[in-house]
Amino acid sequence: MHRAQTAHAAHLPVLWATVFTLLLLGCLPAPAGSQQPTYGATDACQVVDRLKFDGDRANASVAWQVDLGPRLPGSNESAALRENITGDLGALGYTITERTHQRYGMTLTNLFATWTPVNTTTSGQLVLSAHYDSRNVADQDENESNRSLPVPGANDAASGVAVLLELARHIPSMTLNHEVVLFFNDAEDQDHRYTLGAEAWAENLTSDEVNETHAFVLLDMIGDADLQLHNVLPGNETLKSRVVELGTSLGLVNGTTDCSGSPGQDVVQYDTLVGVLDDHVHAHELGIPAIDLMDTSYGTPKPYTFGSHWHTMEDTPDKVSAESLGSVGRLVELGLLTGAFVDVRAPAEEPQEPTGEENDEANESSAYADVSEPTPLTVLVAALVIVGLALAAYRGSRSSDEP
Repeated sequence: MHRAQTAHAAHLPVLWATVFTLLLLGCLPAPAGSQQPTYGATDACQVVDRLKFDGDRANASVAWQVDLGPRLPGSNESAALRENITGDLGALGYTITERTHQRYGMTLTNLFATWTPVNTTTSGQLVLSAHYDSRNVADQDENESNRSLPVPGANDAASGVAVLLELARHIPSMTLNHEVVLFFNDAEDQDHRYTLGAEAWAENLTSDEVNETHAFVLLDMIGDADLQLHNVLPGNETLKSRVVELGTSLGLVNGTTDCSGSPGQDVVQYDTLVGVLDDHVHAHELGIPAIDLMDTSYGTPKPYTFGSHWHTMEDTPDKVSAESLGSVGRLVELGLLTGAFVDVRAPAEEPQEPTGEENDEANESSAYADVSEPTPLTVLVAALVIVGLALAAYRGSRSSDEP
């Protein structure tokens, strides 16, 4: 028995060294790429110089789309636009799918272009969306004779599509670790019927697809030469907070300075709250984090409308600017590169659910670790203490066993 204890004790230093090593390794950070990076881990200002979005190319796309003619659901012009998107993005390596739906006598077609990275390490998908149909009637036009005509749809349709198409050129080189779905939705703006394509998409999602969608980011009316992105309700507050942070880095928030130290412009105006029934509402109602990037004042402000150019024959390419398209495109591109649109959902389990003001504070600080959790240094000290106590006990038992 004594020899057996002695032989076992002879291996104790090796055993404790192994335990100590395992504990120490447990304190080290996980290898890069093993999990979705947390937003905030990458300094946005270190990424800004890498942005490639070309506002001029997006602006040219707006003009091209308008030149096709009215992109009404079921029309030849609508089919021509989808055919062009399919050809261009298919050549870039996107997987293209279409789904048709019948709504109120209309045949509408939703188009999806999915980018799946080779080394995908995070499940789920991020959806970036814009409606591609142009409105069938210019019912807000001051000229009554124009009110039965289809709207050109430069800002209200083509601008969002143009930004998605330009982003699509750069997403394959972003080394993302999750899927990105570019969702070109149809029949958002026909007569007094709205958001039909997004509604059909939402109705056909499975519960797994809902749970695996990181966020739904909508781009609508984002080309106005006098760009003012407003706080659209409803929407996910975490996404909105991150958009303001991204906008600050890019110099789009008044009263702040950008990464170069220059004063910010008054573009991201999230102090202005506007309730909007838009495509993002259907994702929001399913519990998917959603945000609508939208300028709700197109042209001169006009009561009970979204501006003097909205739903009129004045919605033409000359009212849209490459600078505005570039600002929104770079904002979304920066969001992709910094992980701003993933890891948005609240944890499934929390030790205590804050309410009221505490809940607001919790949302604002969600990117930071809970200070009550043990840090690697704490675990290391604890491991050293355990090893020290074990060795002391071992020496004591060895001395008591000696004759």
